[in-house]
Amino acid sequence: FVMGETDVLVCTTIIESGLDIPNANTIFINDADRFGLAELHQLRGRVGRYKHRAYAYMMLPKSRPITPVAARRLKAIEEYSHLGAGFRIALRDLEIRGAGNILGAEQSGHIQLVGYQMYCELLADAVKRLKNEPVEAIPTAVIDLGFTTYIPKNYIPSDRHRMDVYRKIAVAKTGEDLKQIESELADVYGQVPDEVKLLLELAGSR
Repeated sequence: FVMGETDVLVCTTIIESGLDIPNANTIFINDADRFGLAELHQLRGRVGRYKHRAYAYMMLPKSRPITPVAARRLKAIEEYSHLGAGFRIALRDLEIRGAGNILGAEQSGHIQLVGYQMYCELLADAVKRLKNEPVEAIPTAVIDLGFTTYIPKNYIPSDRHRMDVYRKIAVAKTGEDLKQIESELADVYGQVPDEVKLLLELAGSR
């Protein structure tokens, strides 16, 4: 394959470890939902390493449904396909898998329950307290609009996944971010219910 004597190479994920074949321009990844986000990014990077346009096909099984987490990984691969997207993919991978206990031995944890940004803020506050430095107290504003917005449990059964969506909505900066969230929800969980649409509209009014 390297010498150009054959056009197809069938192999395992070993090729993600730095294989550089300039003429390779197409890759098919079987059972892509079983791979981690970093693995998918590395595998995709094995093609398109020269002037030829490259294609990466993620093959999914028909015999079984993919998990919501796998769907998020595949969505991230689709979203971050531009040159230099590795850092964004690393951040998304951190959000999906969790960072664990940064100051301890645990390497997986529940950072996704509060979100990476909130986790870092809580950590920074804890460090300031240990150093006897002042910690800024931000008052909580309560606004009663007369109606309730929420994500129904029958739409997203997992508490952890619902909290993750709430967090993403809370940190969204633009209307395009909110549209992207709505699109992801529709792709993973199906038609977005009115309660969630109202929640997104409310977030967009901030």
